[in-house]
Amino acid sequence: MSHGTGPLLSDLELRYPFAPQSRKFFESIPVEEGLASGEVVDHTEVRLMNALGRSGYEPHISELVEFLSFFAGAFVASQDPVLTSRYSKKEAEKSKAFFSRENVETRTLVVSECFGVELRAAGIEDRVRYEIPFEKYLMLVSRYELGKTPEWKLVRQSLASGFVYMSDNLLNDFFEACARAAVAEGVRNLRRAPFPKQLTSVKSNVMRYVPVQRPRVGKEYEYAEDLLKHPVSDGRHRLVWLVLAPYLVNVKKLEDEDAIERIRAFVAAAGETSEMKRFVEYNVRRARRNGLLPPRFSNLRVEHPDIYGLLPKEVLSSASNAAQKGAKR
Repeated sequence: MSHGTGPLLSDLELRYPFAPQSRKFFESIPVEEGLASGEVVDHTEVRLMNALGRSGYEPHISELVEFLSFFAGAFVASQDPVLTSRYSKKEAEKSKAFFSRENVETRTLVVSECFGVELRAAGIEDRVRYEIPFEKYLMLVSRYELGKTPEWKLVRQSLASGFVYMSDNLLNDFFEACARAAVAEGVRNLRRAPFPKQLTSVKSNVMRYVPVQRPRVGKEYEYAEDLLKHPVSDGRHRLVWLVLAPYLVNVKKLEDEDAIERIRAFVAAAGETSEMKRFVEYNVRRARRNGLLPPRFSNLRVEHPDIYGLLPKEVLSSASNAAQKGAKR
């Protein structure tokens, strides 16, 4: 498929719109032109409603409308973290359905084009298995933070001679996990882009069906609030990524900028470097992306003794007193 006199869009890029070449093609089209068609806008809403479980889904008869509606949907999904998650999950499921039907040669090409990883296939007793260099496997697991799921930890894989081996079904699941993370990454990158006015009505119609995130409450997290009032010089990195970023983003429900500002005030007491600033920003976004929560105070001493040992005595005293009062009730 071609766009006017522009570059050709291959079948692979149509089926897997999160692939780098697909994104480049979309970016070559002015947003106003890409969203000029009412069919694209209407199909975008169908795509989003399907992600929310509000409707079924049938691919559009026009490949161009189908392709453009993926990116239009990503613009709308970028406006809400819950919608980002639902949209990424549904689009990854669609891509997995395509991928599972590809022949062996095409599967290796798709993995290379989408994720930049060499995948080789070998037949063993009438069955095909796939091999990925373990360093490339680890690169993908690290990039997409798949290690938080036990299924993708290296120790759970079939490993020999420097390769990770996968069956058809395991490769399908791995592809889906990577696709979901790739779509979510692309969606989040659109948060700061100007929102297309053509999608305003779609956003309004869809957002009413997005589940509302309710702030988490509980005495078990109050130590994090006290910690913000008592800056420390040791262990700031660990406290930021494990406690403060998850607390402010997913317990207090602050916007990223507000969470970053509060954490920067905490770390600045002992001097803030440009590296620390980037570290704070990264971990705030990581906490939101992964829905991380801070450890509960009652679990700290046993599960995170290093973190427990970093807490100022004022924080420990206040948390302990609150726990004792709660136990007497």
